Amino acid sequence: MSKKGDLQGRTIVFTGQPKSEEALLEVKRLGGDSVVFPLIRTQEVTLQDELFINKLHTYEWLIFTSQNAVVAFEQKLARHGIRIDTLLNKIAAVGSKTSRALERIGFQVTFMPTMFSADAFVQQFPLVAGHSDSCLFLRGSLAKATIKEGLSQNVDEWTVYETLPDLTNAKSLSEYLNVHPNVIVAFASPSSVEVFAREIAPKTDWNELTIAAIGHITASALKKQGAPVHIMPTTYTWLAVVQEIANWKDEKLK
Repeated sequence: MSKKGDLQGRTIVFTGQPKSEEALLEVKRLGGDSVVFPLIRTQEVTLQDELFINKLHTYEWLIFTSQNAVVAFEQKLARHGIRIDTLLNKIAAVGSKTSRALERIGFQVTFMPTMFSADAFVQQFPLVAGHSDSCLFLRGSLAKATIKEGLSQNVDEWTVYETLPDLTNAKSLSEYLNVHPNVIVAFASPSSVEVFAREIAPKTDWNELTIAAIGHITASALKKQGAPVHIMPTTYTWLAVVQEIANWKDEKLK
C-alpha cells in the first residue's frame, strides 16, 4: 500500500532535460521511476555577438529568462576574454534556476519577479528599475515579445541561442508510450508541446495521458492543442512538478 506523498508504481516522463539532478532524485526518493526524452535541444547563436559584446557597458540592465541564455552568455564572454567581475551591469532574472545559474558564474542578481514568468516580470520590473534605464534582453530564438513590448524602457534583444526539435528523442518517446501508456508526461515549455503535438500526438491520443505542465504559458500551449492539463505546480520548476504529481496522486486516491 502506498504512503502519503509517494510515487510508488508511477513513472514520470520528462520532455525536457532538468538542469540539475534534484527533480530526478526526488522521483527516486518518493519511490517512482523517471525517464527523460528532451524534445528540444539548444545551440549557441553567434550572429549578433560582435555588435553586443562591444556595447555591453552601455546597458544598465541585463535580463535573463532561462539557464540556456546564461550558458550561452558565459561561452561568449570566455571566447572574447571578458571577465564577469569587470561587468558593472545590473542583472535581472526570471526564475530561481536562472538566478542560481547566474550566481554560479559570478553575477549578483538584483531583481527577480515573485512569479517566474515574463508576464510578472514586466509588471514588477519597472517598480525596481524605473522607466529610463536601458536594458539588454539575452534571449532564445523562440522567446516571445512580452519583455520588449511590455516594458517602457528601451530594450534591445540579443539572440544568444536557438531552440531546435530533437526528432530522435521524439521518435524514441513515441515508441516508449506505445509500450508504456500509463505514465505521467511532464512539459516545461511550449516548444516541447509543439514537438509532441507534431511528432507524437498523431499516434498517441492526448486524452489517454496524464499530463503535467510547468507554468501557465505551457499549460495554455497544451490546451490549444486540445490536451488536458491534470497537474500544474504554483512554482515553475521541475522539482515542484514532481512534488505536485505526488500530491495529485494522493488526491486522486481519496
